[in-house]
Amino acid sequence: MKKLSSFFILLLVVVSIAFAGDVFSFSVAPITPIYKESVAYTFSNSVRFSYLKTPKDAEYAVNALLATKKNEEGNVEYVSLPFRDADAHNTSFWYMKSASDIALLRFSWKNYVILEGYIHGGINTLFGAYGGVDTLGFDGQYGGGLDLGLFDKVFLRFGVHHFSGHWGDEVLYDFYERYEKGVDYLSLTEYTRNNSWYMGVRIQPVSFVSLGVEAELPQNKAWIRPASHVPGFTEKPSSEESPEKANTSAHIWNQEGASGRDNRSYPDSYKAWRIGVDIEGVWQISDQMKLYSAFDVQFHQDGKINPVSALYEENREWEKEYTLALGMGLKESKNLPEFVFEVSLHSGRVPLLNYWFKKTKYVSLGVGLSF
Repeated sequence: MKKLSSFFILLLVVVSIAFAGDVFSFSVAPITPIYKESVAYTFSNSVRFSYLKTPKDAEYAVNALLATKKNEEGNVEYVSLPFRDADAHNTSFWYMKSASDIALLRFSWKNYVILEGYIHGGINTLFGAYGGVDTLGFDGQYGGGLDLGLFDKVFLRFGVHHFSGHWGDEVLYDFYERYEKGVDYLSLTEYTRNNSWYMGVRIQPVSFVSLGVEAELPQNKAWIRPASHVPGFTEKPSSEESPEKANTSAHIWNQEGASGRDNRSYPDSYKAWRIGVDIEGVWQISDQMKLYSAFDVQFHQDGKINPVSALYEENREWEKEYTLALGMGLKESKNLPEFVFEVSLHSGRVPLLNYWFKKTKYVSLGVGLSF
């Protein structure tokens, strides 16, 4: 007992000396994480208010919801049903995102090793920039886990992440005015990933350039929507709706009007991965001002699902999205968030989860905060 007491006293003395000598440090709420998300990625956890403009062409109008319907052969497939006519008014939008990424409980060994927890989350929404300014929908997201920094050059993140898309109430009103459930369609679809494993790495070889790679993999037991995106042997989390360990794809297909259908025929290689790659450059003009540029590419394995037939197709490629962002950041104090002016170019999906089936191109101009 005396030896054990002596050991703990010695350990306490060593730890006290180490912290007193600035070898180790601890912070309860450092707020700003050491791991930096891609600044150009649509769903990064930051604050943005932007004006989006797409080409004035009916092809780019965001005016339809995705539903299920039986075709002439009696098979359930997806159908895009307009809630209003396509015109130039459907090609201008106000985009708003309110999200934050917060670091907690940071342990540091100088700049050699830094370990911290993180939590993040927020809401993402899109309004039409015309007439009544109807909301097209909103997305909720949250996550948490651990960050690890090594020698102030390599930063790792591992945790869980949740996405969930929701249709806007005003467009639903217009939709229900036009269509009757059971006659014109079977069910509306949604886009959900609950929950996914998240893994990311950012390498900063020099102070003004960083490269990042991130990956999201749905867990074996998860809610995933739409039904056609669910990997074949994913299990549904327990609930009152159906027994625990039920097949998720069978459960969601039943909700979408295709009773008895599942995705067990999908190959084991299909996991509904999302992978992102980005590069960012920063020119620090002064302590209060910087210019930055970032290029982000997203790869969606669910692009192998045909968005009309709702069938997996081996010869289809992963869907890709491209975003280029150019901006200026202003920061009065290191204790304050950074105010940014930003312009970006995007080619890929509409920046709302439920509109994943709608491809677009846009330029955006806006302001925001980065923490």
